Amino acid sequence: MKKNIFLFFILLFLFNLTKADIIILKDEQKFEADILNFDDYYLNLKLSNGKEISIPWIEVRNIKHTTTPSSWLEETHLTNEDIEVKTLVAPLLKETAFYKALFPGIIWRGAGHFYAKETNTGFSLLSAEVVSLVIMGISVNELLSPIKVGQTYNVSQIVFYTGLTLFVGSWLYDIIFSPFAVDRFNKQNKFLIEEEKTK
Repeated sequence: MKKNIFLFFILLFLFNLTKADIIILKDEQKFEADILNFDDYYLNLKLSNGKEISIPWIEVRNIKHTTTPSSWLEETHLTNEDIEVKTLVAPLLKETAFYKALFPGIIWRGAGHFYAKETNTGFSLLSAEVVSLVIMGISVNELLSPIKVGQTYNVSQIVFYTGLTLFVGSWLYDIIFSPFAVDRFNKQNKFLIEEEKTK
């Protein structure tokens, strides 16, 4: 009996630590807020700083309910359409940029910079990956041939390793510099969650 009472109070304590629902936007912004209400166009929220905001449904990716009941009507407003999120609620996270640069960045170059909203750098890294794969593809046939003849083989080796260097270098660039890109973005923008508490 005492164990059950103790367990009940632990669960109650843990439940109280969760103060709000978790909202995830389509650009991976993630923050806690209380859902006030919603209509066909907007989700109305109260942020942790007390500020009340309205976010267009088209910018919302997911809602994880922890304190308010979910409604099947919410699902009708959530879409998979990729759009530019203009609402800046919470700062981007350096850790997220780093992990995105690791994976899916190993396959899809520039993922960390795309998260940090530096799309030009992201596309440059993606282009570098494509070029490196083409370069390696051109030379790999020569390297794998059973007859390895002098100068042609050496040129193929140089071309292959140039492509490999570009392939690995573009990945490392994304991993190392995407957290700095996030820092730049956060410094250049103001976020609703950082504004003073409304009275």
